[in-house]
Amino acid sequence: MKLLIIGLFAAITAYLIWRSKQNTDPTEQACAIEIGKLLKASPDASPQAIADVFTKHGIDPSRCKNVGAMVMPQLRKYSLKPEDARIVMGQVRAAYPLVR
Repeated sequence: MKLLIIGLFAAITAYLIWRSKQNTDPTEQACAIEIGKLLKASPDASPQAIADVFTKHGIDPSRCKNVGAMVMPQLRKYSLKPEDARIVMGQVRAAYPLVR
């Protein structure tokens, strides 16, 4: 019984590690980090400036939402309050349609 539980736990852990590696594209991660740095330096950055970062990293418009989801942890890492981070995320969402 113990062996079954340990085996099941190992399988779930291996699956989660494999899945997290599949979802992490270095280009998308670099884009999210740069957007986080931009918003830390200038919290009132324009949506066009954020869209330019997406374009600079070659992010497809269909992937902007996924990359945008990675920006929130970056903002928290830079010690933005959750309320402020939500406000800033509005600017990130406004940048999605501007990406070509």
